[in-house]
Amino acid sequence: SVADSSDRIVLFVPYYFNHLMALQMTEGGPQVTLGACDAATMLPDLDWLERELAGGAASKPPKAVVIVTPNNPTGVIVPKEMLERAAALCESANAWLVVDNTYENFTYADTEVKPTFLASRNVINIFSFSKCYGMMGWRMGYLSYDAANAELAQSLLKVQDTIPICPTQISQHVALGALEAGAPWIADRVKLLETNRSRAVAALAPLGQDNAIKSEGAIYLWAKLPEGMTDDERVVERLGKEFQVCIIPGSSCGAPGYVRVAFANLTEEKCAEACERLHRGLTAMVKEI
Repeated sequence: SVADSSDRIVLFVPYYFNHLMALQMTEGGPQVTLGACDAATMLPDLDWLERELAGGAASKPPKAVVIVTPNNPTGVIVPKEMLERAAALCESANAWLVVDNTYENFTYADTEVKPTFLASRNVINIFSFSKCYGMMGWRMGYLSYDAANAELAQSLLKVQDTIPICPTQISQHVALGALEAGAPWIADRVKLLETNRSRAVAALAPLGQDNAIKSEGAIYLWAKLPEGMTDDERVVERLGKEFQVCIIPGSSCGAPGYVRVAFANLTEEKCAEACERLHRGLTAMVKEI
């Protein structure tokens, strides 16, 4: 709806793998430009973005920039001033800023940076019922954009009419019930994740204190593997086969040498068991270095 297959789209590494796959399915994959994040904070490099949006003789500026906050896979929240700068940079280059807010409600007791939402002519906000209301599989969500973008609305309706058509009626009724329950219902359940999150953090301790990125939100932890065991796909394979615990290799998000740990969708008892296995597995592999 916002770009042709020949237009460049910016994703920041580590990216949400489904974003890349969606672009590949619509023939835009070869035109994806991967931007870096700061290695310490995992926040997008906006100085790089400014240079990229300026374009040059070799290439035209990107047509759209995608930012996920709170982030999947890192759990990092992009501060308000960074989002505003990204929006301003995109606007000056006549580009769209697409902000994926799927994990907007997932913040914790020690979260210092709260999610921010921008309203601007060139900003499209993505929201989902899948995570905050536990409606995975019900296929419900919505977009927020400036009402003046009439042409965008027409293009979005074309996409919807030819692919999903519309959500099922039962999904719409469930979503209505979710909205009536509202934010308090979500907050009560997010609080239940605090213990799981703490256990997952402790499970990553064998990798080294500085190797785990501080997760402000979402339901994920992101960690760098130490020297000597940077084959993330092999690490994940061994954890699954030898220790019966499953995590995601950073390679699937464009970042080899990292791993993603999810701590939601588990009871405290199951999470405790999974974290014990993860800690035991990582400890064993670190000792082999």
